[in-house]
Amino acid sequence: MSKHQGENGSTRGVILSLLCDHLLLQHPEQLARLKNKQPGLPAGCLTERLKVEALIETINDVVSANDPYASFDALKIGLEDCLPSRDSKKHMVGRSLGRQTVTNSLIPRAQAA
Repeated sequence: MSKHQGENGSTRGVILSLLCDHLLLQHPEQLARLKNKQPGLPAGCLTERLKVEALIETINDVVSANDPYASFDALKIGLEDCLPSRDSKKHMVGRSLGRQTVTNSLIPRAQAA
């Protein structure tokens, strides 16, 4: 991704983000939630739902095709590429856990418990 320079370049990312959020407000599930006075879904959640919907539609197309193997080869789709894989910061992935040995200051606390 290239670096956007100047005043126009710095606002393009914001404009694109706002346009995406606006379009996600038009998603049928989001419209139904808002119409029924329920909280809307976050943009990330809707994006993942759209990806799953596209995956299910693609699988249905391949399965219902006359020659599923040829259809699958023609689409060049791999399930691993479609499913999200993000490292969880919550689970300390890739972070140093530091020293994991017992210290003298913790021994009295462990004996008291």
